[in-house]
Formats: sequence, structure tokens, C-alpha cells
Amino acid sequence: MSDVKEATAGDLHMEDKRGAEKKEAFFLAAEAGIKTFDFNGPEAAIEEGKKLHVKLAGTDSCRASIQVLNKGGENNLHYHPNMDLIYMVLKGRVKFYGPGDVEIGDFGPHEGLLLPENSRYWFGSVGDEEAWLLQIAGYPKGAKMSKRIPLEPAKLPPSTWIGMSEEDEKIRRQNNQH
Repeated sequence: MSDVKEATAGDLHMEDKRGAEKKEAFFLAAEAGIKTFDFNGPEAAIEEGKKLHVKLAGTDSCRASIQVLNKGGENNLHYHPNMDLIYMVLKGRVKFYGPGDVEIGDFGPHEGLLLPENSRYWFGSVGDEEAWLLQIAGYPKGAKMSKRIPLEPAKLPPSTWIGMSEEDEKIRRQNNQH
């Protein structure tokens, strides 16, 4: 005699319900991570030639932030394994450069570029106006696997970050070489 019980219509309905409940729990868990944010300008004074990095929101697979550049704010030629980047200027002008200081582009408000992982680049603001640069980073293998690898000495000390959790700070320290 077999211990296998034949399914009845009622049993099938319960399976559907458990599947629906499981699906709903899946969506609720994801939706618990929804975050709202706003950016109306930097909350801290920025020294001339420096930059500030303000985290807006992020997960292990992506992050959005705004870099505020005050009359320069240059960084050194570098690249990011495991990090695709989208930059868009919100205010001011920013020039991006590649190896040998070859200009990639000079961007004003609502203009920008995509930098696939391992693209070599550096940037700085143009003129006297403060520049706001939206940065959207995608991490194909997760944020903990991202790196910033310099190809020349730093032009300035690392930027100051605002809005990062202790875990974000830890990952940033581990993954950023200057």
C-alpha cells in the first residue's frame, strides 16, 4: 500500500493560496526597502577645489549619489572593476577625460555619459560655478566586489561622503585605493 495521497480540488486550492501568500511575502520584503530621498544642495560648506559626495540611496546592486564640485574637485585617472557608471550634470559644467588627458566630453545641465566597468577616466568642474554631478552606479557582482583603482597619484585628498551607513563606509574603505 502506498503512502501517496491523491490531491483533491481543495488541496490544489490550498497550494495556490500558499503560492500566492509566498509571492505576496516576496513583494512585501522587497517593498520594505523602498527609500525616498531629496537633494536641495549640500548641507556642508565645501572648500574651493574640493568635492562632497552625497549618497541618495542604494542597494547591493546599485547606488545613486550626487557629487558636489567646488571650483575643480578633480580626481585622478582611475577605473572601477565591477562598477558601471552613469553620470549626469545637474548644475554647472563638468569635463571628463580619459588616458593622456584626452577629453571625453564637456557636459552641462542634463547631459552626461555612461562609463562601462573598467573604463579609465577622471573629471573636474569647469569655471567658477559649483557643479552638481548625479552618479548612478551599478554593481554586476554586488557593491562589496567593487573597487576604485588609481592609475596616477591623487590630485586631491579623497572626497567627503555624507549619508553613508557604517556598512557603506566599511565597503568604501576596503574598496577604495588612493
